[in-house]
Amino acid sequence: MNEAQKKLENKIAAAVITTVGDPAVPAQPAAAGPIIDAVTNRIAPEIIAATNNEPWWQSRVTLGAILAAAAGVLGIFGYAFPAEVQGKVIELIIALGPVIGGAIALYGRWAARRPIGE
Repeated sequence: MNEAQKKLENKIAAAVITTVGDPAVPAQPAAAGPIIDAVTNRIAPEIIAATNNEPWWQSRVTLGAILAAAAGVLGIFGYAFPAEVQGKVIELIIALGPVIGGAIALYGRWAARRPIGE
């Protein structure tokens, strides 16, 4: 989780806790946790993406720019890369991100021969 998302989630939590603690609000204090979870899981990622605070590898704009540059380079050599395919490739890259990350983590764990810091 990046710093911007952490700050946003802390502000959401503070607002929900304050609101649930208000006697005029018909909510039990125990409801604060599930409300915070629901709001941060559904809304925080969208706000982070809208403010361009997501990591570069999760940014559709960055991936689209890289893909457009690659399409341009391929075009110089006579290869066509249709625009409608570019969106599908970006979606595939985003979908494969967690898979690739997990594979790298597993490889790192299996390949490690000594503890971190030694």
